[in-house]
Amino acid sequence: REHCEDAADWHHPAAMAITFEPDTPLVIRVYVFAMFSLVVIGMVQSALRGELLDFKKQVTFYMSYHMDPVNILIHVIFVPALLYTGVGMFAASDPLVEGLPHYCDFSLVVALLYATYFLAMGSQLSVVFGIFSAVMVMTLYSGVHTYKCSASAYAIGHIFSWIFQFYGHWIHERRAPALFSNLSQAFLMAPLFVLFECLATLGWNYKLHHTLKKEAKAMKSKAMGKVE
Repeated sequence: REHCEDAADWHHPAAMAITFEPDTPLVIRVYVFAMFSLVVIGMVQSALRGELLDFKKQVTFYMSYHMDPVNILIHVIFVPALLYTGVGMFAASDPLVEGLPHYCDFSLVVALLYATYFLAMGSQLSVVFGIFSAVMVMTLYSGVHTYKCSASAYAIGHIFSWIFQFYGHWIHERRAPALFSNLSQAFLMAPLFVLFECLATLGWNYKLHHTLKKEAKAMKSKAMGKVE
């Protein structure tokens, strides 16, 4: 009997489980699991369409939903905020394995998933772009654990980030967000789009950006039933 109890105690620290800090509201816990599920579903959708790592095709599609300058600016500001606050809510979880440092929680899984995907996807355009994209994600993850706030504070910032983006679409873009057509675009491509837009504004890969912009404009016109 003592041997069995010792064995149980030995295995317990290595048991992986996703639990949350006691003061984390239930709605945030549910939202975290829902968001993670949507990210995975989005990746599966893209894989089934054969475009999981097709940067040009995916960014062109996403651009077609983001042509208005004001809406683009809103996304440049609030997509990183959305990702940061999202990681912050994931960081309300306990370490995945008992005994590990506090930062080895569910947010680490999400950050590594995004960083790996961005590295692979971004490298289709440029290895430097892929590395920069991955570093961007891990920097946000590090920021969350360096200046950690409550899950509720992150949730409030997250909600406001969504509100501003919907405002940009309905008032300025006058078109529904890409998430209504393609989940992977909303949860995976948005940060890469923002980074691509910012670098193009600084002159990096401007010709490619201009070419994809023209394709996106034609794609949007076709979807909206316009002839140009």
